[in-house]
Amino acid sequence: MDKSIIIIGGGLTGLAAGCYGRMNGYHTSIFEMHSTAGGVCTGWKRKGYTIDGAMNWLLGTKPGTSYYRLWEELGATQQWQVFNHDQFVLVEDENHKIFHMCTDIDRLEQQMLEIAPEDKAIISEYVKAIRDCERFDMPVDKPKELYGLTDYIKLVKMLPFLRFVRKWGRISADEFLQRFKNPHLRKILYSISQSDFADMPMITMIMVLAWLRQKEVGYIIGGALALVSYIMQRYLGLGGQIQFNSRVEKILVENDKAIGVRLTDGTEHMGDIFISAADGRTTIFDMLGGKYIDDKISGYYDNLKLFPPLVYVGLGIARKFDDVSPSTAGLSFPLEEPITIAGKEYKSLGVLLYNFDPTLAPEGKTVVKVQFDTDYDYWEELYKEPERYKAEKERIADLVVEQLDKRFPGLAGQVEMRDVATPMTWVRYTGNWRGSYEGWMITAKTFMMQMSKTLPGLDDFYMSGQWVNPGGGMPTAAMSGRHTIQIICKKDKRPFVTTTP
Repeated sequence: MDKSIIIIGGGLTGLAAGCYGRMNGYHTSIFEMHSTAGGVCTGWKRKGYTIDGAMNWLLGTKPGTSYYRLWEELGATQQWQVFNHDQFVLVEDENHKIFHMCTDIDRLEQQMLEIAPEDKAIISEYVKAIRDCERFDMPVDKPKELYGLTDYIKLVKMLPFLRFVRKWGRISADEFLQRFKNPHLRKILYSISQSDFADMPMITMIMVLAWLRQKEVGYIIGGALALVSYIMQRYLGLGGQIQFNSRVEKILVENDKAIGVRLTDGTEHMGDIFISAADGRTTIFDMLGGKYIDDKISGYYDNLKLFPPLVYVGLGIARKFDDVSPSTAGLSFPLEEPITIAGKEYKSLGVLLYNFDPTLAPEGKTVVKVQFDTDYDYWEELYKEPERYKAEKERIADLVVEQLDKRFPGLAGQVEMRDVATPMTWVRYTGNWRGSYEGWMITAKTFMMQMSKTLPGLDDFYMSGQWVNPGGGMPTAAMSGRHTIQIICKKDKRPFVTTTP
């Protein structure tokens, strides 16, 4: 009889694990706390508009690349429509002059040299790194836990890439950008990296531009909801089962072996193998009562930096914005006067205009999104007072509309929909610890960190997703689900099999 796998969480990781589990002959059941699949890979509909909550770009949209094969196996590539941006981000200064962070690297280099000829050497080094990065395709076909001699021999051929990673993975964005002499160019680049992301390794900024140039990171028309729907269809088509509105309260253990799960409604469900693709802290310290940890795991939750939670302001605007070039990360412009949200002052506003995705808004209209990284503790405390919480969301929406109206005159009268999501929204619908949408933030110190998918002393149980794969993101989430099933197959002495629909 084929073994059964119970998967906690129906986000991208859970769906991917379910798909690969079914491809390899396991019975799979997913228990999802929300009424829909996707987890933090999500979007929501308001008054005829769709607010995307996850997708700026997706790695793996170029045929022939390793991540493309992953999405192909998960049934997404056969249905998706990809939009490739020519601009990464637009940065406007006080004089309304726009710097185009474009995917044409020659043009980008020229723009930077025009602004800062005194920084020619470091600009050349930066641009060369982007070009060098284009030569590498990241291997994702198997987890490091399963590497054998042949795999390590293959790595020898990747020594140039490993040297590249060593150099650019050890220097933070902040350290690198401090080397620019020209204050205007340095300010532009800082506005792109954002202050709370300054600790991230410089390689992340380099890779994104390299991928954009190679058209390896496109935007899926329909956004996160479309991607999830494709993979959900694949999972159900493979015969997988998913149960919504089914929050797991406890993982049942007998003789240090996982044997079942108990839901909040009191029902218990038994299985042979268990995968948590849910929030890591909730899994380890609540569902398992903190019984299967060591100093290393405790250290992660005590010391590692999280991606900051977000406040999302989604607007439906009766306007096309044809005068603004479509871009991956939107338009950033300075404010006449700073605004304050959750105690933090913002001197500029970043706005993403979805004028490249007609499926998110009625014809001739546009979804606009503004997001702020924010303080979780502020929102957790405010949430205890529903009226104040609601009033603060309205104040923020008013602030955003007011500032956008200054940049786009007449916009305030064109607003047809407004919606505000806070870190508490993420907690309610996904359970993510402290509202962190991508888990552990990678820094120059933690880049390439490996975390175990098993817990010490507990058999037949695996962790999967962003809480064991630092850096998070949609490709990482799907890859983690695939890798977890590969590890399970290896333990069960089964050949790992993949198919495409």
